[in-house]
Amino acid sequence: MIAECVTDGERLYQFIEHRLISKAKWNVLETGLQYTGRKTELIDFFHQLTIVNLAGRLVIGGASILERFNIDDPQFEHELLTFLRDNLEIPPHLINETYRFVYRAVKASQESISDSLRRRFKRWAKNKHTHCYLCGVILDFDDTNSYRGFTCEHIWPRSYGGNSIEENLLPACKSCNSNKKGNFATWVMPAIQSLIMGFNPTSQRLQEIDGCYKFALHYKIAQQLAIQKRFSLKYAFLKIGAWTEVRISHPDDVADFFNLENYESHSYLHL
Repeated sequence: MIAECVTDGERLYQFIEHRLISKAKWNVLETGLQYTGRKTELIDFFHQLTIVNLAGRLVIGGASILERFNIDDPQFEHELLTFLRDNLEIPPHLINETYRFVYRAVKASQESISDSLRRRFKRWAKNKHTHCYLCGVILDFDDTNSYRGFTCEHIWPRSYGGNSIEENLLPACKSCNSNKKGNFATWVMPAIQSLIMGFNPTSQRLQEIDGCYKFALHYKIAQQLAIQKRFSLKYAFLKIGAWTEVRISHPDDVADFFNLENYESHSYLHL
C-alpha cells in the first residue's frame, strides 16, 4: 500500500493489510488463475478488494453508530467493540488496536472542509492548478453549478476516513467529483471486471468508456507510482497529471481493464 499515508482512512487500510491479513497466502490463488493471463493483476485486485471492503464496513459501520451515540460516548465504544468481537474474526489481542484505528477513521469521516481551508485551497488552485486533476478540463471558479465548476476533491474519500486536510485535497471539476471519482477509495472499487471490449475496439468506443473506469485506470497508475517512489497519493497524481485518451496497451490481446491505459507512459516511466 501507499507508504506516505496522510489520512486516518489510509492508515486503517494499512493496518488491515499489515496486521489483520498479513498472513493471508494470496499466492494460493495462482493455481486457479494460471490460465487467465492476468494472474498477477487479479491477485492484486482480490487482495485490495478484501482490504477496502473491510475498511468500508468498519468506517461506515462506525459512522452509522454515530447516528445514535456521540463518538465520545462510552456507548459508542461499547457498540463498536461489540461489532468487532461478534461479527469479525479479529484475534482478541488485536481488538483494541483495531478499535483505535477505526475510531480515528470514523472521526475523520465526520470532518468537513473548514471555510478557511476552502478559501486557501481555492486561491492555490487559481494560481497553481487551474484544471481538474483527473480529466484536465479548465475549472470554472465562478459557477460552481457548472460541470466544470471548481470543487475540493478528497483524494481518499471522507466516507472511508479521509481527513479534510490540504494533503488530502486536489482541485476537480464537479463532473469528475460527483460522477467519476465518487466515493471510490481505490481503483478496485468500480466494477472493472465488467470492462471487456474485445479485440481492437475503435478509438471512439474507447473514449466512450464510463468515467468511473477512466478514474480506476488513472488511480491504478498513481498508486503504483506512490508505492514505487514512496510518494503520497496527492503527489503521485500531481506528477502524472490529468488522464489522456484511453488506449490499448497490447493490441494483440483482448481490450479489458488490465489491457488499457490513459496516462502519458513516457512521462510516468521517467519519473
